[in-house]
Amino acid sequence: MPCFRTLTRVPRNRPHTFACALLLYAGVSAPALADFGISRSGDRVIVDSGAELVFAVDARNGDIVSMRYRDNELQTTESKGSHIASGLGSASVDARIVGGTIVVSAKAGDLVQYYIARKGRNAIYMATDAPSLMPVGELRFVARLNVSTLPNAQQEPDSNVGKAIEGNDVFLLPDGRTSSKFYSARRMMDDQVHGVSGSGVAVFMLTGNRERSAGGPFFKDIATQKTSVTHELYHYMYSDHTQTEAFRGGLHGVYGLLFTDGSSPSSAQLDTAFVDATLGLSGYLPASGRGAVSGHVGGVLPGQPAVIGLRNAQAQYWATADGSGDYQVTGVRPGSYRMTLYQNELDVAQRNIEVSAGATAHAALQAVVLPGTVKWQIGIPDGTPAGFRYADLLPRAHPSDARMHWSAVTYTVGSSSLSSFPAVQWRGINTPSRIDFTLPANEVRGYRLRIFVPLAQGSARPQISVNARWNGPVPAAPTQPKTRGITRGTARGNNTLYEVDIPASALQAGNNRIEIGIASGSPDNGYLSPAIVFDSIQLVAL
Repeated sequence: MPCFRTLTRVPRNRPHTFACALLLYAGVSAPALADFGISRSGDRVIVDSGAELVFAVDARNGDIVSMRYRDNELQTTESKGSHIASGLGSASVDARIVGGTIVVSAKAGDLVQYYIARKGRNAIYMATDAPSLMPVGELRFVARLNVSTLPNAQQEPDSNVGKAIEGNDVFLLPDGRTSSKFYSARRMMDDQVHGVSGSGVAVFMLTGNRERSAGGPFFKDIATQKTSVTHELYHYMYSDHTQTEAFRGGLHGVYGLLFTDGSSPSSAQLDTAFVDATLGLSGYLPASGRGAVSGHVGGVLPGQPAVIGLRNAQAQYWATADGSGDYQVTGVRPGSYRMTLYQNELDVAQRNIEVSAGATAHAALQAVVLPGTVKWQIGIPDGTPAGFRYADLLPRAHPSDARMHWSAVTYTVGSSSLSSFPAVQWRGINTPSRIDFTLPANEVRGYRLRIFVPLAQGSARPQISVNARWNGPVPAAPTQPKTRGITRGTARGNNTLYEVDIPASALQAGNNRIEIGIASGSPDNGYLSPAIVFDSIQLVAL
């Protein structure tokens, strides 16, 4: 049998590098180690957490190739490892003990991937120092887990076992439902942990500090994907999946894999306060080098959350104000930030703010009220299609799903239900959307129509006609993400407000009709046709 060397009696804060090459018999798995420590067996660096978890890192490329929890192997049976991006190919791997913490680092080019074990915890904490974007064009960690042991996902369906109907990543299931890894996603601000589970076991991804990620608090990305042999558990730090921001370089994390008996992670597992400067993570900034922002916000509609976002080219942060409008954002890197107040997901105020290390900056924001008196309104301006037809299904299903049936709609103000108005309008699927309303003779005058659109595809923008005798102008092409979004389960892009002034001559006493069409130079292509997502629509008297 192969021999192992463990290092357990190490003075605190004195790093020790382990470099003992040992032989591993071909085809023999590494047995669990008895104590907290590190060892090497052939091409594997073995880490014993001192709890019920032992994992192995391939010393040639930095992949995790074994995760044994309670003596059960959770790594997939396929040949791929668990790794950053699609793997580093080759890497320089080092392992050290610093007090009660083990740090394994894998360096390839300017990227360093860290695996961190805390004595007595069933967890693999991680951090990724990525000064530049990898050639693959995204930054993610994927844990490849045995689907037989861990068949269930928190956000389902996430299976790719079915008939591919779009891009080899959206699938039709036998019962007519649709499935995709994209439908496992949740907004970053809501996604502290996500995981997969089985009988008596669960593995969770702790997303941790998202300051170096991109897209803001409402951005969401793949969490899990179920294949025939593997359940993939993801932590996405950057992708172009309906992305609205550029890549942020630097140290991403701390994030991690948390192993449990099927229950939720413990408070100890969620606590990463032990990670400090003594661990030697490149790009690490301690709490003493950070600042905070606090203050008061107002003007957000009752019942809508007031979300505060900070962003610059290096970092992003967010917080939700309490019921009194007070907020605090802590752990902020020093610098100048653009600060935004959101009414749920709709930006309603902005300002700049400067943050200094060791200090709290104070800032107030008041939602900007658009001019005019609302004559009628469909939906609530909040940056989402909430309440509209199929808005509840679209985050977790393709629009072609058997549970959805799209057609052109006529909505009558004052009598139609909100859920009868479409969440999405495609030019080649369900255009036009008609809005019928009445005006008494003394209210025939000029009005402004506002259409709030959080996401569009194919350069789509709304163009209106009124009573079949007046056509509004064609708006300029919007600035929106270039990749698929609606069919991938997101309605989040760049909030865009379209305003059209309707002259009194276009209106009449009694019945009136507004038709919303889609302007675009792109061709129709099913559910990839030019399309807009509706947030809300207002007719306003100025």
